[in-house]
This record gives sequence, structure tokens and C-alpha cells, in this order.
Amino acid sequence: MSKRFDNKRLLIILAVLAVVLILTFLVKIPRERATLKTRILDFDSTEVARILLYPRDDSGKVIEFSKSQGKWMVSQEDIQAATQKNAVQNIFNEILSLKPQRLAATDKSKWKEYELTDSLATRIEFFNRKGKNIGDLMIGKFSFKQMNNPYAGYGRNNIQGTSFVRIPGHKDVFAVDGFLSFSFNRKFNEWRDNTFIQLNQSDIIRISFTYPGDSSFVLMKKDSLWFADDHLADSTITANYVNSLNWVYGQDFKDHFMPVSNPLYQAQIEGNNLLNINVKCYPGSVEGEYVLHSSLNPDVYFTSKRSGIFDQLFKPLTHFLPQDKKE
Repeated sequence: MSKRFDNKRLLIILAVLAVVLILTFLVKIPRERATLKTRILDFDSTEVARILLYPRDDSGKVIEFSKSQGKWMVSQEDIQAATQKNAVQNIFNEILSLKPQRLAATDKSKWKEYELTDSLATRIEFFNRKGKNIGDLMIGKFSFKQMNNPYAGYGRNNIQGTSFVRIPGHKDVFAVDGFLSFSFNRKFNEWRDNTFIQLNQSDIIRISFTYPGDSSFVLMKKDSLWFADDHLADSTITANYVNSLNWVYGQDFKDHFMPVSNPLYQAQIEGNNLLNINVKCYPGSVEGEYVLHSSLNPDVYFTSKRSGIFDQLFKPLTHFLPQDKKE
């Protein structure tokens, strides 16, 4: 009797274990596989011809990236412009490298908490040449925490960020590394090419300044010395100025501007291994404002106060003279 009872109890235990094992395969393992998916999105970036970005911070206006003749352009409403260098490639790099840390939620009721509803999320869509959507992602809130880094020196910390994302049409919310909102929740102008001057300062040999009245002059390098017209220029001041031309960026775009007068100020930069760069400055629409244009980025105009890139570029002759010549 005891032996039959033990056998019966053993069969019951085995049956329970079998049920647990089946439930594990049916429920737990598929969930773990979903949690541990290799990538959030997976597509061939070379097939992408169009990207639509819906940022939260730009009044709901869509930003469109489109590829034409191998070049990426960015547009919003009636404005189309060249993108910043590597801007679209950086989008691909960031999106395609996203890997889930964990499954944060599996229920629609959690979307608002993670800012992943249609009205709260930043959304980005990828389309191929045939117009097919091959990638779609919603980007929600982020959180961060400071991590002590023993290799960063005393008192220094690293900040670890976590963002929450969802694929439209799916309920699951994933936690991923990084601050995606900072990368994608940007205004239209932040995606545009704002290059004004870009060159190797060592190539410059001549800058011709055309100013009102009789204040025009030429800054020229002869052998290893710089001259402002016929005056030997201060070597340190001139070197600092020339070096500042290595990278110059515009800050505020002036869209739809059409010059109605001759420029007030002009500068032409010439050099070795360098196409001439022509800079023109026009009066702005308000007092103290200037509108600047560079032949290096001919499709855009920038505004500047006198203390902005205007003052950086347009120096008077006396600026380059040694101190004893200024007195």
C-alpha cells in the first residue's frame, strides 16, 4: 500500500514538473527572447532614401531628410537645406546600434508613463526608394544616474543614461542605453549645415577687405611675414586672426533674404590649395544687425550682431598693426 502510494505521489510530482516545463517553454522563454532581441531596429541603411522625424520641440512640424544624387538634404515646410556633415550617418549609427537593456513594460497603460504615446513621443520613420517603411521607432523619456568611475580621477563621475523606446504597432517598451531625446528631439535649424568658413589657415596668403569710404586694405603674407597694406603687421595678432578662420560657423539663419543693395563690407580670402572664399555683409532689417553670406555655403544667409561673426571677420587695418604704430 505504501509502495503504491509512493508511486502515485511520484507520478503526480512528475506531472506537475512537466506542466511547469511546458509553461516555461510557452511563456517564459518567448518573453526572454523578446527581451533579449539583438537590435531594436534592423534594416540596411544603404536602402534608405527618405527619413521623417517628428520632434516634440518643434511645434509638431515634421522634418524630412531626403537623398538626391547621393547627397542628403533636410527640409521643413518650404525650406530645404544641406544637412550638417555626417548628420544622417550619425542617425543610422545611433538607431541601428540600439540594443535592449531590459523589457520595461508590456502593457499599453504604461505608455504615458514612459512618454511613448502618439502625442508625447519623438518618432522617426525610414523609407526605401520605393516608399516602403522599413523602420519605425518612437522615442520617449530618459533617466540617468551618476556612476563612480575609479579611472576618471578623484571626484569625477560618469553619467549613465537610459532611454525608453517602442516600435509602433507593438505594446512592448524597451529600455536602451543613451540619451536619445537629445539626439533626435532637435529643432530644424540644428540639422542644417551652418558652415561659414572652413579652411586650413596655413594655406592663406592674402585677404582683401573692402570697406566703406577709404578704409579698405589688404592683409598679405610675403615669405613668412604678414603685411597690412605697406605696414609690417603684428605677428601674434595676425596669427590669432588667421587661425580663427579655420572654422567659422553661422548661428542664426536668415531664410528668404534677398539683397537689395550692394554689400557694406566684403572680404576675399585667397591662398594655396584653396578656392577663393568671398564673404559679403549686408545691412540687416533692424539697427545693429548684419546679414552675412559666404561663397563656401552659397545657399544660406546668416544674421549677426556686431559682436558676433561680423566682428570676428571684419577687422580694421589698425587691428593688425604693432602697438607703436597704433598710437
